Amino acid sequence: MKNRIIVYAKLTRIFVLILFLQLLVLAKILAQEDKSHFSKVFGREKPFRVFLPKDYHTTVKAYPVIYYFHGNKGTHELKLPGVVELVEANDVILVAWNGRSVDSDIRPYNIGNHSNVNYQVQFKDYFLELVDHVDGHYRTLTDRSNRAVIGHSMGGIMSFFLAAKYPDRIGTAVNSKGSPEFFIGYPDNHTLYSVRYFFKYLHGVNTRFHNSSNGELVYLNNEVHQGALREKGLNYEYQVYEGGHTLTAKGFEDAFNFVIKSFKDPAPVPRRWHHTDIYPEFDIWGYKVKSNLNEPGFIDMRGVTKSGLGIGTKKWQPNGRPIPEVNIQIITPGLYEPETEYTLLDYNISKGAKVISKVKSDPSGSIKFETNHENHQIGIYKKNDPADIVFMTYKVNDKDIFLDQGKESNLKLQLLNRGGSSIKNLVVQLSTGQSGVVIANPEVVIKEIKSGEAIWLPEPFRVIASNDPVEDGTPFRIRFNLVFSAGKKQAWQDEFDAPVFYDVLEFGNIGIDDGDTEIFGSGNGNNIAEPGETVMFYEITGMSKRLRVYYDDPYLDERLYDEIQPDKWGDGYTLSSLIKVSQDCPIGHEIRLLASYEVKEWKAIKRNVTWGTFSITVGEVNK
Repeated sequence: MKNRIIVYAKLTRIFVLILFLQLLVLAKILAQEDKSHFSKVFGREKPFRVFLPKDYHTTVKAYPVIYYFHGNKGTHELKLPGVVELVEANDVILVAWNGRSVDSDIRPYNIGNHSNVNYQVQFKDYFLELVDHVDGHYRTLTDRSNRAVIGHSMGGIMSFFLAAKYPDRIGTAVNSKGSPEFFIGYPDNHTLYSVRYFFKYLHGVNTRFHNSSNGELVYLNNEVHQGALREKGLNYEYQVYEGGHTLTAKGFEDAFNFVIKSFKDPAPVPRRWHHTDIYPEFDIWGYKVKSNLNEPGFIDMRGVTKSGLGIGTKKWQPNGRPIPEVNIQIITPGLYEPETEYTLLDYNISKGAKVISKVKSDPSGSIKFETNHENHQIGIYKKNDPADIVFMTYKVNDKDIFLDQGKESNLKLQLLNRGGSSIKNLVVQLSTGQSGVVIANPEVVIKEIKSGEAIWLPEPFRVIASNDPVEDGTPFRIRFNLVFSAGKKQAWQDEFDAPVFYDVLEFGNIGIDDGDTEIFGSGNGNNIAEPGETVMFYEITGMSKRLRVYYDDPYLDERLYDEIQPDKWGDGYTLSSLIKVSQDCPIGHEIRLLASYEVKEWKAIKRNVTWGTFSITVGEVNK
């Protein structure tokens, strides 16, 4: 009898333990819910998984929301250990979306190489739809400071892409080992989005980036990190995790905790901001922009404040040529006095010409104007409104855009006052975080810049650029930062990039394809660069290598040819230049070019970049 009681007692304990474990599992199941909603964007039901705080159904509180973007071959079914506990401990809602354009498509987000961009539906539209659905069906805090995105791998590039597209809607973005560059857009119109060039568009967003110690993307993502380090004042964290590309529970926990910290200490709305967009129409910080852009490229907004903005087009980032025949319409938010006349200053930097006109704000205080594809600075002001000083352009040694390497260069800047008042005794301070660069006279004073006036500084900055050539895809131009001040209360900031014409060996064996291969160049095929032809340059010592070239010459125009070799994950694009020689370029015109080619390693994708220089004489055999 006694033994039977002992057996019953043991069985009871086992039963209670099993019941307890089942209740734990049930609690976790209840803490996450698999839902779906009808998506107008996709025209069908789209699933998502939502993780709710443990007190969600017993309170009336509203919660911040984190959106999780999965990687390749993933779905909304986030299964990492510890996720439920993180949500319960931090009083947030976590939504894991489904990034498949169609259920059978294991490669998400309709991004990648050209052959991966297959659908008209864009995830930038679906993100807004999902946010509206979640905010409409759950108790959420709907301001940008309480909305965050975390993405891994292909979801990582999406987290930074969407945060840069919607910084007015997203306050925090974490990119875990994300793809470094992909084509994004439509099947017949998609643009290369290289993350290392886009951190300037993430000001106002708290950002964090994870890399790994080994794996396919470690070197390419170090290039991305180097791009972030160029941005002064960026709210940015970076961490390298031991191991490969996989998302670990520890990595997710760190990303999650960074978001929680950001919710408590959100980044302020930037007083001055930049934006670039691959789509012809978009809204950003209350500005409504419409254009007829219908090819790969960007609408680019720079240094936007109430006093004005820079705007234009770029065929590629960071320094692509303008895109002809694009017209842009801008409607500002209601920043101005209603139904009031303002001066509209339109300074066309590309042509060095300005137009001053009058414009009237509408009853809401918005102002509407239009401009073309070229590089413009726009000022909006009334008489006696504050001055607003911006950088426009520069020259080195009164000739071109290149700093000499290892020698003193005279760097002359042109500034514009796009505000309504003159400014006197303006102090211009130039600095850089680039190692190996010395500015002998970091401060220049201007006596006066009148309202609407463009002026070259009275003396150049003397710069010695002794930085070494980059050996990978790290942005190679020097980032210069500017501070303009006049007294204690008036100060402005700006920035610009300038390349160094590296003192490297001359490429001694240059080939010119002007149509002889019938693949890249077009012309008469005699291997001479002539007016009206499109040419591709090769360094043909050993194995022939296509070149990317850099120049400052009015007779040249450029488009880029992209390829992936090796094509392992669709990451790490090699770009080479197709150069159009203007029809009116004179025979005998000599052009000097800085050039590079890259060779990639396979296992961990790594660019090895070689730099050289060469010169050509138009219409003559290259020597």
